[in-house]
Amino acid sequence: MDDDEGPQLVHIATLGETHLPAKLQGVAVILKIPEAVNPATARLADWIALCSDQECALITASMSTNGEDLPPNGVDGFVSFDMAADRALREDFPDMQIIAADLRSRDAAMQAGEMGADAIFFGDLRANDSAGMQASLDEGLAEWWVEMMEVPCIVPVHSSEDDPDYAPEFIAVPLG
Repeated sequence: MDDDEGPQLVHIATLGETHLPAKLQGVAVILKIPEAVNPATARLADWIALCSDQECALITASMSTNGEDLPPNGVDGFVSFDMAADRALREDFPDMQIIAADLRSRDAAMQAGEMGADAIFFGDLRANDSAGMQASLDEGLAEWWVEMMEVPCIVPVHSSEDDPDYAPEFIAVPLG
């Protein structure tokens, strides 16, 4: 990606809560799946079809507190909140994109990259809103990552018009 183009847009949505749009503008949707939501009745198949039609990657993020769920059929990837525990999934699903999240240090981010993460999400993806995601964003860590590492990063921002000075590869905003 040419730095002059700016970061690519990633949307964040919550299954069963976020209204299914008619069109998407970003390159990916991170779809948070709450533990109490049944994917079948919450229209996961409609999200899969929309992303496929719009040529937008669909990445699921299980909000289960009982460990990670396997990614549903038809999605392009998943969020790992524990790359060490999910290391085997890299081998089981080699074509899926894995986004490592909930990383609070350089060491944790580097380890996730070494374990096969395709991108790193800085900020609290489990937060209920954009402000919560951004409140935990360590911009110094994200800036260091962009300057030093090849694995792309995703940072939450206020709006799709935001373009942080340190030029992350992807910015994330809630869909809605």
